[in-house]
Amino acid sequence: MHKFAIKLGLTAGAMALASSAIFTAPAAAQQEIQLTVASGQPLRAMVSLTMVESFFMPEVEKRMAASGLDKKYKIVWKTAWAGSLLKPTQVLEGTRDGITDIGFEPTIFHPDKLPLEQISFVTPFATSNVVQVGKALDALHAAIPEFKAQYDKFNVVRLGGSSFDSYELFTTKPVRKFEDIGGMKIATAGAALQWLRGTPATPVQSNMTLYYNSAKTGVVDGFIIFPSAIPGMKFPEAAPHVTRVGFGAQYAAALIMNKSVYEKLPAEVRKVFHEAASAWTVAADQRTGDAGDAGFKSVPNFPGAQGYDLPREEQTKWANAMPNIAKEWAASMEKQGLPGNKALATYMDEIRKAGAKPVRDWDKN
Repeated sequence: MHKFAIKLGLTAGAMALASSAIFTAPAAAQQEIQLTVASGQPLRAMVSLTMVESFFMPEVEKRMAASGLDKKYKIVWKTAWAGSLLKPTQVLEGTRDGITDIGFEPTIFHPDKLPLEQISFVTPFATSNVVQVGKALDALHAAIPEFKAQYDKFNVVRLGGSSFDSYELFTTKPVRKFEDIGGMKIATAGAALQWLRGTPATPVQSNMTLYYNSAKTGVVDGFIIFPSAIPGMKFPEAAPHVTRVGFGAQYAAALIMNKSVYEKLPAEVRKVFHEAASAWTVAADQRTGDAGDAGFKSVPNFPGAQGYDLPREEQTKWANAMPNIAKEWAASMEKQGLPGNKALATYMDEIRKAGAKPVRDWDKN
């Protein structure tokens, strides 16, 4: 057995050595490809992250075997989950620097570094179908070079992406129509705060680790989060009224590989990695959507809790009360020399072609 790659996961001073892998074995020998895969979060944190280990890695090996490549190459995996190598906000730079070969990168943490990747968050009420969002993002990466260029700046290659199930509204009192949120203090995080602009509610910057106690103690009247988090976080205990508003599925993370390592892989192996990542995107998005549906269905299992679907006309009131945050975002991208208008139009067209019926056509009005 001969090594293809020197193991990564090194200090900054050794990073140059880590990317200097070369073939040293005779062509007929099976060559060993050593790869570290890292994440800042524990595997249980997200369905798609769990499936990096349970689906993506085995899928690479399965496809290698199906094509006979396993007779030429052997993938030797090393994993570093839960921030043991890189913290959640360090994965992009850590993969760039060769600390890991492959990283699970939460794109939502880097609106400044990966601005085009934020597109689903500025198009709420577009689609709650997680698979549709994932396929639309892949289409954007295929059609618009600037999406790939975001990653080129960080010496990484995006293999695939994953999304969260549709964000919904958890409140301490019922919300049956748009006007019911008047006077409510509603917590959420990051870009999702924009979904409260133009509404009679008061937005509160927070994060999912604080929602439960904040609602339980009356600091807030509700919060916005995806229902797949219910089993782990028990949110209906604190906010028993769960309203399916339909803010939509949200693209949130990418599976990335150090570009120097990627370019040293044989073309036939690189092809397998892309195919396995595409399969992972679809499978993880489907399972995430299923987990969201199951989470919402579990709401009545909590004493005194109930779920409710906001009618389409009330969704429309909410969406139309907001400024056009998508066009604002597109304009800000254009000012940075990025194709915001094209990205917005392409994204909306892709999800409509997939069968989505957006509550508001953000690219048009």
